Amino acid sequence: MTTELLASMLAETFAEEQVAVVTGDAEIGKAFSSVPFDHIFFTGSIPVGRAIMRAASENLVPVTLELGGKSPVIVDRGYPLQTAARRIAYGKCANGGQICTSPDYLLLPKGKTDDFVAAFQREVDSLYPDVVDNPDFTSIVNERHFARLSGLVEDAKAKGARVVEFGTKQSSDSQSRQFPPVLLLDVTDEMAVMREEIFGPILPVATYDGLDDAIAYVNARPRPLALYFFGNNAESQRQVLERTTSGGVLINDTILHYAQDDLPFGGIGPSGIGAYHGAEGFKTMSHAKAVFKQAKVNFVDLFRPPFGRAFDFLLNIQLR
Repeated sequence: MTTELLASMLAETFAEEQVAVVTGDAEIGKAFSSVPFDHIFFTGSIPVGRAIMRAASENLVPVTLELGGKSPVIVDRGYPLQTAARRIAYGKCANGGQICTSPDYLLLPKGKTDDFVAAFQREVDSLYPDVVDNPDFTSIVNERHFARLSGLVEDAKAKGARVVEFGTKQSSDSQSRQFPPVLLLDVTDEMAVMREEIFGPILPVATYDGLDDAIAYVNARPRPLALYFFGNNAESQRQVLERTTSGGVLINDTILHYAQDDLPFGGIGPSGIGAYHGAEGFKTMSHAKAVFKQAKVNFVDLFRPPFGRAFDFLLNIQLR
């Protein structure tokens, strides 16, 4: 319905040769990416992004890809857990976790897990009282993704994760597809939730000994679209900024950097190619065509063969 409304609004303003809305399934997308446009911009998953780039390469069409990825959150030792929990809960639960920059996993200092769980519980209760019956808490987009999220939790549980659920589960005959927030503790790399982009209100929690370990943990994985660091120590901030690679970084909050239209937004490597927003978006979607017009009076002919004494004299001046 949103797409149909957008299409009708655009049709009222623009001729189809200026702006056209084409809807359809994966086959339409496949055909679209094989057309020799000047530029293709795609937002979606990594596998589909690869297919788009592969198809566009046949026509040497440049692409901008926003592919999401597993965006980590690092909480530095000494940072107030209640503040971190409030901002992480907001970023994780907004739109039911269905945002490309949603926090995907959390790295806590060892010994802080139980305190964070309690703080997270308080913040979720404050943000979304009675989660399942709360109209402010967004449903999962469709049954397939709801089943996928349920499968991620069950897989993690079967492989040893501790599951902490918030709110009351919906009844089995409910069609609301509301998925209450879940924390997964004691996660391991063998769990699917630590390998796949979650795109839902599930937050795996791992622990680290020192900041070096947290940085190494992030760097051992594909480069994320966003990285969130909670810490007031300037040296710790510098270490994280200089020693990690991500599309963007937000310090002491989550997801809000996306709304800053004067900052370039985009991923790197598996999380995307190119950037947009503001001036960066204009540059991405434009070709800077260089134009040089020779003046009527110029001395270029003096630098053309046959080379003689005049050329040597001018060349010596230039090289001096």
